[in-house]
Amino acid sequence: MQKTSLHILWIYPLLTQLLGSALLPLFSEFSQGGMLVVFVLFTVPAFLFALVSYKQQYHQRNIIQIAFFSGVIMFIYSLFSFSLMLAFDEYTSLEDPIPLWEQSLAVILFALTFALAKVMYTLLVLRLFLPKV
Repeated sequence: MQKTSLHILWIYPLLTQLLGSALLPLFSEFSQGGMLVVFVLFTVPAFLFALVSYKQQYHQRNIIQIAFFSGVIMFIYSLFSFSLMLAFDEYTSLEDPIPLWEQSLAVILFALTFALAKVMYTLLVLRLFLPKV
């Protein structure tokens, strides 16, 4: 049985950062702040899941485990990061504040959206770097 290569710890997050940076001009301006957002929201969870894949010695046939754990990691990470971003955002101090239940629902839906996108991206890209055994 082949072992998962140690290269997965730097190739997968680097590819995630490059892809997120390439798509950055479509969503906002290409700036240092945008690169930081891509790093915090996408590259850090990619590294965390690459670490899980390396420690658990996943291979290409572990489709269910790959999908489940990448979705769970991204969902939990998104909940924390979106909650922190919302807490320190300057738009939350408007004259007509958004009710707490709407903020909570928006954070949960954004986290689910990011988790689903991360599952699809992981199943397409990460499997290329895992052993076939």
